[in-house]
Amino acid sequence: MAGEGSSVPAGPITFVVEHRVVAQDGVEAGGPTVRVLGSDDDHEYLRFDMFNVSPHYHYEPPADQERIVMIDTVADGDAVSWGITRLRNRLAPMLVAAGGHGLADALDEQTLARAVDDVESLVRQSPT
Repeated sequence: MAGEGSSVPAGPITFVVEHRVVAQDGVEAGGPTVRVLGSDDDHEYLRFDMFNVSPHYHYEPPADQERIVMIDTVADGDAVSWGITRLRNRLAPMLVAAGGHGLADALDEQTLARAVDDVESLVRQSPT
């Protein structure tokens, strides 16, 4: 389910960008979150929590259990750059893995590229 944030439409999907602060195991973590929703069903298929502590992402198939995957910042570098690169280059296969086959098939490269540019601008803005 999406929280408050800035929506960026991209054809069959909508991105929602938020800046969050959460407590994880007693430690305050925070940073940008990008949710990937189906535009028609409003289901959250993917979520990228690009936090300063324990960054991770979620696969959330509609008919299956959620899967959380940690981002290895030693191997993969900065979580924000890693997440934006995945949105640009790996979104379709990630949507398929999250049960969004039809969404992946309906993505338009140019529409997606423009939307991810907007998402990146929002992600890199300081929270207000």
